[in-house]
Amino acid sequence: MLYIGVSSFTPNSAGFVYNNAGALSLYVTDDMIPPSSPIRLNTGTFGVFIPEIAKRFPGMMMKLLVKTVKEPTISLEPNNVTVQASGTVTAYAIQPNTTLSPLFVLNMEGSVSAQMNVTGVKLAGAITLNKIEMTLGTSYVGQFQVQSLDNIFLMVLKVVVIPKVNARLEKGFPLPTIGKMNLINTQLQVLKDYMLIGTDVQFTG
Repeated sequence: MLYIGVSSFTPNSAGFVYNNAGALSLYVTDDMIPPSSPIRLNTGTFGVFIPEIAKRFPGMMMKLLVKTVKEPTISLEPNNVTVQASGTVTAYAIQPNTTLSPLFVLNMEGSVSAQMNVTGVKLAGAITLNKIEMTLGTSYVGQFQVQSLDNIFLMVLKVVVIPKVNARLEKGFPLPTIGKMNLINTQLQVLKDYMLIGTDVQFTG
């Protein structure tokens, strides 16, 4: 049996690279929200909670930019992978000429749990949301209670952002291999500060 150790330095380094490359950002538009949802990304929905939006930008669609402001921190504890992330959510109204008018910027601190697995010769995974805290960074539409928007942003995270992240994680990241080999009967253990992968090896030529 072959054993492969993956320290917490490896995923944290990957997070650093992806963040610096701008890969940890996502535009969210209304067509990404399930049609059955009563919550829409438009100034009508947000205007209920922030009247100035409906007053100054009536009948317009909106766009959200969700991005990290620094690399995520990944912690490995026995049977537990936790990711702490700091980011911002910038809301825009889409003008008839497609110009984006900024409405507000929220600061976001979040925590997710990750389930890791090995598929083929790749390390893959999926995340679930633990908690999220948001505060007002900048507003162009007056002061408002951020908590009034909690349900909207929880929905956006759960039905758009997290599925997008999981789709990328499902593709996996290559593990070190020698020549043409497959990993079979693979078991993964999450330990303090590292993951241990035990596997049988099958060479394919």
